[in-house]
Amino acid sequence: MFSSQNNSYMMMGGGNINSNQFYSPIISTSAQSFNSIAEWKRDIIRQLNNRNQNQTNNYSEFMRMYTELLKRERTLNDRTLLYEKEIVSLRNEKKIQQPPSGSSSKMESSNRVSGMGSTIEEMEQKLFKLQEDLTNSYKRNADNASSILLLNDKNKDLQNELMSKEVEIERIRSAIQQDVETIKKLEMAVIEKETVSQIIREELSSLQAEFLYNEGKVVKLEQENSSLVERWLRKKNEEASKMNEANDFYQKMVEQRDSTPAKVVTQLSEAISNLPVKLPENDVPIPITLEKGVFSSEAMLPSKAKKRWTGHSSEIYCMSFNSIGNLLATGGGDKCVKVWDVISGQQKSTLLGASQSIVSVSFSPNDEFILGTSNDNSARLWNTELGRSRHTLTGHIGKVYTGKFFNANRVVTGSHDRTIKLWDLQKGYCTRTIFCFSSCNDLVILGGSGNHLASGHVDHSVRFWDSNAGEPTQVLSSIHEGQITSITNSPTNSNQILTNSRDHTLKIIDIRTFDTIRTFKDPEYRNGLNWTKASWSPDGRYIASGSIDGSICIWDASNGKTVKVLTKVHNNGSSVCCCSWSPLANIFVSADKDKNIIQWE
Repeated sequence: MFSSQNNSYMMMGGGNINSNQFYSPIISTSAQSFNSIAEWKRDIIRQLNNRNQNQTNNYSEFMRMYTELLKRERTLNDRTLLYEKEIVSLRNEKKIQQPPSGSSSKMESSNRVSGMGSTIEEMEQKLFKLQEDLTNSYKRNADNASSILLLNDKNKDLQNELMSKEVEIERIRSAIQQDVETIKKLEMAVIEKETVSQIIREELSSLQAEFLYNEGKVVKLEQENSSLVERWLRKKNEEASKMNEANDFYQKMVEQRDSTPAKVVTQLSEAISNLPVKLPENDVPIPITLEKGVFSSEAMLPSKAKKRWTGHSSEIYCMSFNSIGNLLATGGGDKCVKVWDVISGQQKSTLLGASQSIVSVSFSPNDEFILGTSNDNSARLWNTELGRSRHTLTGHIGKVYTGKFFNANRVVTGSHDRTIKLWDLQKGYCTRTIFCFSSCNDLVILGGSGNHLASGHVDHSVRFWDSNAGEPTQVLSSIHEGQITSITNSPTNSNQILTNSRDHTLKIIDIRTFDTIRTFKDPEYRNGLNWTKASWSPDGRYIASGSIDGSICIWDASNGKTVKVLTKVHNNGSSVCCCSWSPLANIFVSADKDKNIIQWE
């Protein structure tokens, strides 16, 4: 029995068992060398540390106790075997030393037997105690084994609970990450709203200042209106009295007609018709208008400066004529749009409200409004006659580089934020946002249904859009080798557009075939600004654009040859940002970065 138990002990882990062999080392992750190895290796080391900690090291104490119990059991087994061997040897000695006969021998033998008996009894008592100890050790081993099983079950439960906690922690981490992203989005929205609020506050301040100015103006106008009404009433009375006199005179002539010779009647009729009497006709003045697009038979080819004046207190970015060519709007870095009377060269009004530079201006088709886009991420609409702001179009998150009218109630804007937005001016909000994947520098409305447009971008591309679908119908990605700075419609051919680029070339593109019809370049021409605007003469004969050295190049649109280079008028080194013919083709104006506006003859 003892040998089988000893053999089972040896199978379970006999020999000298070191208690530390059940403890797995934890690899340090705080050393500098740990951070220098690959991420996947660090992940494996972390998993090994986790396994060693959870599956091995947590049970090292139980295995040590179990090993000590096995050692104790082995010692007791060895002692039991030793005692059994002593008992067997004593029994053998007793049999050998037993005398055959005789009283003396019997006495000696009885003494020896009594001595041996007492020794055997002691040995048997020791053996009994050892067997009891062995039984108790078995019981303790069984108790320890059951305790180990219970601890194993408890450890499994704890591991399952730990895994569920880890899953819960991972879920909470993902939820926290989502909340962090949501917070970032909300912070961006708050920043955007604060920016819009700041713009609105600045606009409110400008409107309040404008309101106070207009209040004083209204008082003056009311006084002037009162005097005009009085004068008008006096004039009406005078005209009524003249009318009565004319009627009386005419009645007398009618009464005398029968008795007057025909020749005299004819003379009197002519005299009446030549009377200097102004008959009122509903008291409404007959408006005199000039039709859009009326120009002289041939566009003026500029040769020398006629007028020169400082247009803004900062550099000039853009200009635009109205439809009949009597007004010129300019925008600059002084955050305002200025309207000029082209004939007299006098400033007509200043349009305020922007908080950053004005980079694009255009008149509505009926010249009632002016659209200006700004680096403050917004576009504004002003009344041309009153100079009052009607709308502030906010929604872009980047500088608004360009804006054009579809019609009197719809505009389109292009921005650095890589979007094109369509706006309803009756409601004052955005109706569609088109994502164009590159910053938009300029755009034009194409002919036809009025729903198509073309845009020029920083990525050297020209894109054609259907505004109803919001998708590009064609992309010309290799038309230029530099970013597009302007796009202009042909005034005589609705199927052609003109592009200007930082690669120092201009090109005419057929929007039906998307082919380049003609390329314009000159050794003297260098496009020096991202917002340099080219111009097409109203009769379609000439194309002009300003250069970085202050010169203006004019080409023949029919053959691409340079007709003239205007130099030594704008300051040397001052880039000409824009130039344009008036719609009547009899005026040519240019502007540069040094705040100068020049009218040519």
